[in-house]
Amino acid sequence: MQTLIPFVVMVVSMSDSVALAQSLESNSVPAYPTQTQSEICPLDLSNELFGGVNEACGGSSLDRSRCCPVLAAWLFAAHAHTALEVSGAGPAPSADLPMMPDDSQKCINSLQDSLRNRSIRIPQPNATCDAILCFCGIRLHHIASLSCPNAFNVSATHNATPTAAVRNLEKNCPNASYAGCSQCLTALQKIKAYNKKESESERAKKIFNRDCQLMALTWLLGRNKTAYIPTVSAVLRAVMYSAHPHESRCSPDQENMPLAVDSLQFQTSQGSSWPLRFKLFWIVLFILLVCSARD
Repeated sequence: MQTLIPFVVMVVSMSDSVALAQSLESNSVPAYPTQTQSEICPLDLSNELFGGVNEACGGSSLDRSRCCPVLAAWLFAAHAHTALEVSGAGPAPSADLPMMPDDSQKCINSLQDSLRNRSIRIPQPNATCDAILCFCGIRLHHIASLSCPNAFNVSATHNATPTAAVRNLEKNCPNASYAGCSQCLTALQKIKAYNKKESESERAKKIFNRDCQLMALTWLLGRNKTAYIPTVSAVLRAVMYSAHPHESRCSPDQENMPLAVDSLQFQTSQGSSWPLRFKLFWIVLFILLVCSARD
């Protein structure tokens, strides 16, 4: 009997260890949780997007007026198809309530994963503030959750059709210069949200109006992101990241130039504007070399 006691103790100890391990395993959280299908945000991510974001935001520190407008424009462009697709969507919330940006975190996680996979790093302002949601304040909306009858008509078949005011952006926003940005901004400000109750605060009206205007810019980027990204970036700087928050105003051309998201295009424009005296230097040097060769 005495020889069986150690054996029984050993068996009991082993069973307790297994039970403890199973308990710890069931209560543990994976270090790197994987995204399920419902957590994946369908974004139209292109090489243009990665190049543009890296050019504007890939430095050692974040510049809000340079990085955020470009980042917002490319994220709106990538989200355009999803934002404007309302077929099969659930019932819209009450018109008296603002739209809740439920998809923002999910889509930003998808973007950050894709940027990380391409070794593109956007600096984080601090340990508790990320670049996209916190620092730049970018929110992604869905047309089915907004009340914008002056901007989009949503039929019984759930097809959103832009109104004339939104379509007017196509002819008013092709130019990213100061004059072009101002023209686009003027056309954008004509787009208003649904007329709310008279008792609604001015701040609430501005929020509703801006949400509808951002959705109009999203539609514009969905039409041709390559053509409209520079102008939309300049307009977003005026609307969301202006030094004068109570007055949307486009920046001068020399300040808007860094918003050019196509670095190759930017370098080409730089090359075509060399100072005349630099060209003359090479011409004179060439003439001197020819003369010395003849001697």
